[in-house]
Amino acid sequence: MKSARKLFAVLAIALEANAAFTFNETAIKSDRRQDPERPLAHLTPSVGWMNDPNGLFYDNETSTYHTYFQYQPNDTVAGLPLFWGHASSDNLITWEHHDIAIEPRDDYSGAFSGSMVVDHNNTSGFFNDSTLPGQRVVAIYTEHSNVSQSQFAAYSLDGGYSFKYYEHNPVLDINSTQFRDPKVFWHDETERWIMVLALSQEYKIQIYSSENLTSWEFQSNFSHHGVLGFQYECPGLAKIPVIHESPSNVTLHGMNSTTNATAHNNASSVDHKWVMFLSINPGALTGGSFNEYFIGDFDGKTFTAQDAATRVLDHGKDFYAFQTYSDTPNDDLLGIAWASNWDYGFYVPADDYRGSMSLVRNLTLRPYNPNPETTEYTLYSEPLVNYTQLHTNQSMHKTSLKLNSEESQIYRLGKYPDGLLEFSLEWKVNASAVASNHVFADMSLYFRGVEDDEEYLRLGYAQNAAAFFLDRGNTDVDFVNDNPFFNNRISQNIETYRFAEDGLPVFKVRGFIDRNIIELFFNDGSSTSTNLFFLTEENYIGSVEISSGVDDVFTILDFEVKQLSLKD
Repeated sequence: MKSARKLFAVLAIALEANAAFTFNETAIKSDRRQDPERPLAHLTPSVGWMNDPNGLFYDNETSTYHTYFQYQPNDTVAGLPLFWGHASSDNLITWEHHDIAIEPRDDYSGAFSGSMVVDHNNTSGFFNDSTLPGQRVVAIYTEHSNVSQSQFAAYSLDGGYSFKYYEHNPVLDINSTQFRDPKVFWHDETERWIMVLALSQEYKIQIYSSENLTSWEFQSNFSHHGVLGFQYECPGLAKIPVIHESPSNVTLHGMNSTTNATAHNNASSVDHKWVMFLSINPGALTGGSFNEYFIGDFDGKTFTAQDAATRVLDHGKDFYAFQTYSDTPNDDLLGIAWASNWDYGFYVPADDYRGSMSLVRNLTLRPYNPNPETTEYTLYSEPLVNYTQLHTNQSMHKTSLKLNSEESQIYRLGKYPDGLLEFSLEWKVNASAVASNHVFADMSLYFRGVEDDEEYLRLGYAQNAAAFFLDRGNTDVDFVNDNPFFNNRISQNIETYRFAEDGLPVFKVRGFIDRNIIELFFNDGSSTSTNLFFLTEENYIGSVEISSGVDDVFTILDFEVKQLSLKD
């Protein structure tokens, strides 16, 4: 859940107004077809405000993904009362919105963040044989008021579409106003449910266990690790498969695939580690909110980090409150995050809705080399994009393109207002050809607007800095130019992907540009960067220009762009 300083100020205004909440049924049941300004492949609310993903689960009976989220249907900023919105999908591209799933107790409360589990064996006693085991869904969430935060339970008899509230709520209360965001999962080794949640402003992640989801026993604290910021939020703890090969030696799916099948959590031959996820807000080193994680071991009671390193889950500005899905096929670790930042999330351009989610990602642990002397393990993220739902309007593929400072390469993509751009770029760098460090040795890609090509998204690599960069400030949108927290330029160091036959280092990035969101996956996902950007209305990406300020430094080995839209 969000920063207490920011959210509670908004909530106080709502309380002072003392206005009864009126649910907008018409808004929820409005036409949910894609409008030209919405992202195509990223989940957005039908109307109103969206932030943290909450209960996430996969229904194995119907092969359906369910995503719940913090939701205010009658406004485009957060405020009390706060609900759980609900959307479902069988393909992770197109989403169907449903009625509100969970409501707070009254107009002055909020159903804050939490999680969803599938109680196959009816440990809770909430179900009978009329509910299939794979649809015995239980939500554990934070019920917020201005005087307390406690943990509530609700259960569904229809597979997650409607919920009954446990009559003896709360299931956990320690008399705190900063005790929230429970993530619950089943621990096979101890045959108990595990809950991790934040005692936010004491910098503690508390771990509890239960046999039945309603009676919880304290086990341990994980405290004062990593970047502290103002507070801890939205924790997670997950068992993740470890692949002991570098990505260049592992077959990963390419642009025509839907999922990474190289390792699964239920594969007996695969090693595993545990990862603790934390959300920090405010206090990110680049401003606002971000996610960090720690690799370690969990014995059913205590999580022990393997080292003191703070690892960043996504290096962009707009990736927060990451949470994983329960009951996924093969027990794969799939997760999603809110694609925004609390520094400016209230103010990004909006009409009748504000907020979106990232693409769903599949996570594995793999070795990588942050520098020539070190091998470390890091989370690799692969985007799950179901191409069976998408049609290729146009594509472009170039190989063996040596860049020079005299000319640019321009490729027209056409005008497709309802589309998604995907690109894959692999390039090598000849650092010895840089004549002087006084010269900015860059390779730049300009994704230009189709109506006004002076508006563009620029990204590329600078040899002097050995870093990738993104420039999202070249636009006439007032918010971008006026909001001081919306950083226009973002950089990220990336390691060498492999070495070419001539010994030169090779780098790789895969990207998705979806209306106003860009997600970048470097070197098969060893690091990622998710960022919002805004061009003026109807000025969709219509061309890509490739240029360099130096000669013979950069060679594009492979560059592919696809313009995709939904199939009819």
